Amino acid sequence: MPKHVTLIGMMGAGKSSVAPLLASRLGRPVIEVDALIETAEGMPISEIFIAKGEAYFRRTECTLIGELIKQPPAVLSLGGGAFLWEATRELLLKETVVVYLSANVEILVSRLRTTEAATRPLLNVPGMDLELIVREMLERRGNYYGMAHYRVETNLSSPDDVARSIVTLREAYD
Repeated sequence: MPKHVTLIGMMGAGKSSVAPLLASRLGRPVIEVDALIETAEGMPISEIFIAKGEAYFRRTECTLIGELIKQPPAVLSLGGGAFLWEATRELLLKETVVVYLSANVEILVSRLRTTEAATRPLLNVPGMDLELIVREMLERRGNYYGMAHYRVETNLSSPDDVARSIVTLREAYD
């Protein structure tokens, strides 16, 4: 039976860009988990972190993912920290095919500088050193991301090339 494909990785790795392309190639819907949570909570993730805390957010995220995996297979795109929460990680590894979209620090920083870092709760710190923060986050998260079923590099690949690479793995999850 086909499984959901879950995209994990650091912010800036390309999850939101790759997800719709992959979903289209697989004939599946794409589900942006953070967007669903924002809609349900009526506020952006950054405000949820401030108002209710990260633990609340992670519990909500895990519960939602538990409901989503009961639905027909889709492409799930998760926020960068989702896979660090043990219950979420265990659920995803057991019930979905987890693909880690990997990029080096320089590429991540470059991509994040061109997006709105202020909308990302963990980067919304006045005067912060973006490269240092990204490097430290990647070091802390690397072992968790390494537990994914597959790793696909996004450093020099277009989102379409990354989606195509993931499709070549489909025998493993269909």
